[in-house]
Amino acid sequence: MSGKIVINRCEDFRGLKGKRIIDSDPVTITTEGIQDFCRGTGNDEWIHWDEERCKASPFGALIAPGLYLPALFPTLFWEVMEVNLPRMIVKGIDGIRILKPVTVGSRICCRASVEKVLDRDSGIEVHYGISFSFADTAEPAAVATFINRYWD
Repeated sequence: MSGKIVINRCEDFRGLKGKRIIDSDPVTITTEGIQDFCRGTGNDEWIHWDEERCKASPFGALIAPGLYLPALFPTLFWEVMEVNLPRMIVKGIDGIRILKPVTVGSRICCRASVEKVLDRDSGIEVHYGISFSFADTAEPAAVATFINRYWD
């Protein structure tokens, strides 16, 4: 996608309903990225740290934690979006499904669309449908729905 999507008022989200906002270039999953994430979350499971043991496993390499892919979304979101609203909060993540283990060296693409724009007593709630897939095969790796609140 060229240029950023600019949001100057809540109403601007309505024009994005049903549209894809992210179609990312592949992101390569690295040992450093997995282990930095694990340090930040206190995750010391061997499948994220012990390369030799993982080589002998059916997966053949370190495996990314289940929440690693959804954690990539904010960076990819801000690469394409410019939200000029005074208030915004992340309301939550709904329905994360890990469909296939992601290992070091995998190249992952992210696609995201605006699925819903809901009126609230104050402001709006936007539901983003997100999918992560393997760049080389297009096979799905994970899906999730992120929910943000915005106010003018």
